Amino acid sequence: MTEISTIQEGFKMIIDRYNSEEKIRKKLANYDEPIELTFLDNNHKAMIIVNKDQGIEIKDNVGDDNALVKIHFESEQVMIDLFNGEIGAVGAYSSGKIKVIAGKIRNLIKLRKLLF
Repeated sequence: MTEISTIQEGFKMIIDRYNSEEKIRKKLANYDEPIELTFLDNNHKAMIIVNKDQGIEIKDNVGDDNALVKIHFESEQVMIDLFNGEIGAVGAYSSGKIKVIAGKIRNLIKLRKLLF
C-alpha cells in the first residue's frame, strides 16, 4: 500500500478506489448526495460528489452549506492517518477526531469503504 502524505493524494486515492473497485461502485449505485468535508485546523473544505455508479468528483477548496452529508475532521492529518491505517474510523470518531455534522448513518456506512 502506498503511503499517503497529503490530503490531495488522499482525494486521488478515493477516486482510484471508486474507479477500480466494482464492489464500491455497486454499493453506491443509488447514492448521489454531496459530501462536505471540513478540516477544522485550517478551515479547508472539500466536496465529494458521487454520481451513483456513473462517476465521482472531488472539488477541493469548495464547500456547500446545503450538503446533506457533512463530516468534520480535527485536521487533515486525521484523514491522512485514516488512509494510511494508522488510526481506525471508529476510534477516530469515538475520540472526537471525526464528527458527523449531518447525514444519515446508513449513508455514512456506505461511504466508509470509499473514504477509509
